[in-house]
Amino acid sequence: MKNAVRIRKANKAKAEKLAASASPFVEISGTRHPTEVSKAADLSDTDRDHIWRIFEENMHTFYQESYIGWDPADKKAELFHQHSRFVLVRDSPHPSDGSDTDSGILAYTMFRFDEEDGDCVVYCYELQVAKSARRTGLGKVLMQCLYDIGRTWHMQKVMLTVFKANESATAFYKSVGFEMDPFSPGYEGSESEESDASESDDGEECDYMILSRKIVPTS
Repeated sequence: MKNAVRIRKANKAKAEKLAASASPFVEISGTRHPTEVSKAADLSDTDRDHIWRIFEENMHTFYQESYIGWDPADKKAELFHQHSRFVLVRDSPHPSDGSDTDSGILAYTMFRFDEEDGDCVVYCYELQVAKSARRTGLGKVLMQCLYDIGRTWHMQKVMLTVFKANESATAFYKSVGFEMDPFSPGYEGSESEESDASESDDGEECDYMILSRKIVPTS
């Protein structure tokens, strides 16, 4: 199957189909917290607010101190793009009475299906865990969800970008099987290294890395 066809097929998949590859819940200290897969267009305003608050609390300083800078409008456009997909971990199930009340979000990952350097990939744009839910294993579960979704939809890698200054995130990703991708600026032995790919477009040293984990296809 050609890459373009594979990506297009994955992007057309309904959230319910994507969710079939993800864990339906996460257990923390004996309490089950439901997971949910959603397209950006299907998120409620409340969910969008929760997602943004967690992102801002976790990442504002990193962006502000990076060459990218802090641009809320630009970041929201990226987060809630039509091709963005989310795996959410909720504090509790949706109400069974049919009300519109949304349960709080403990953690989420935002991803897209894309092609990078000739590979079909699940690109993880965000992995964010609320401060109150850190060190509970949520990040590991969400990254495994992305891996499983990618394998189901015949992707070849899970990829992500991480700020070099975010040392705890880098250590976490490496602990769950990620390593520097050959496409990353500064990758040793790459042709891009010889052409100053470790520098940004304006000549400054890149303050991020691209990491990846290869997906082993199902037999």
